[in-house]
Amino acid sequence: MTSLPRRSWRGVMSRADGRPGGIRAVAVLGVLLLLVAAVAGPALVRPGPPRAQVEPAPGVRAFCPEAGRGPCAELGGLSGAVDRHDPDLPSAPPEQVPFGVLQLNLCNSGFAGCYAQLNNGRAVDEAYATITALRPQIVTLNEICREDVASALHPAMVRNFPDDQVFWAFQPAGDLPDGSRPYRCRNGDEYGIGILGRVRAGHSDAVSVFNGLYPDQGGYPDEMRVWLCVAAPGAYYACTTHLTYISSSIAMRQCRRLVDVDIPEMRAVVGSTAPVLVAGDFNLAAGGSPDIRDCVPAGYHHAGDGGVQQLIAGTELGVPQPRSHPMRHTDHPGWFVTFP
Repeated sequence: MTSLPRRSWRGVMSRADGRPGGIRAVAVLGVLLLLVAAVAGPALVRPGPPRAQVEPAPGVRAFCPEAGRGPCAELGGLSGAVDRHDPDLPSAPPEQVPFGVLQLNLCNSGFAGCYAQLNNGRAVDEAYATITALRPQIVTLNEICREDVASALHPAMVRNFPDDQVFWAFQPAGDLPDGSRPYRCRNGDEYGIGILGRVRAGHSDAVSVFNGLYPDQGGYPDEMRVWLCVAAPGAYYACTTHLTYISSSIAMRQCRRLVDVDIPEMRAVVGSTAPVLVAGDFNLAAGGSPDIRDCVPAGYHHAGDGGVQQLIAGTELGVPQPRSHPMRHTDHPGWFVTFP
């Protein structure tokens, strides 16, 4: 924020004897700045200009969308990414356990009001405990920082499935004005959405990421909204998104863009007929106007948490059996959906 010329403050803040009232001026200036920050919101307290994107760490793959469609996503954690599965080996028998998807919105940017009210750095630990207790095969994550996914929560999946391959994927939200740079958490880390998932050992080399920035956006002060999908051919396509809160009509257009355009394009590129599941905070509700159910394509089931968290899944997975999981340190419950 550009400082006002010093002389303008001296003209107002002077003592009766004509000498500048330096201490008083600083105190009043500080009060004014606090008032401005309270009105302007997070934009004034966010870290400075984001760093340029750097090369991914060893074992992490970057997936960059077309120019103008948002920051690059990352995929990591798959130590088997360089494995070569022997096609002559018999496939492992299917597990006799339900296929589970867990949706979590952790309110962990550090800016939102729910962070100070409920979170204060505790939601990620609570999410770790939830993941290890419920043992989902897919976890979709909203309002998180990159290291929450890559460093803090990925180990929960490793603990749950030590004999399989598990991955993490992260997509930063776009920063204004054009979305080409990542939005940042208060701590300076990249902020956005993520996915944790499991694939059978030896099947991890084909896992890839698809991602992008929505053409329709809510505008200031909203971050620029994005979508993220992980394609695990022969197993599933897992997607997540966190749609705008600024306008429900724009949120619906974002939803329709994802299910009608982006996901079909991804499936055409990969060529796998594996089932699709999408979970996230859509900022749309069943029975609302517009209604989230108007975004569910033919051949898909829908399960909502009664609020804004939704799951849309291909009927090949079976009928979803949802249940809410209480969370103390974020303003959304966990939304756990199994498929028998």
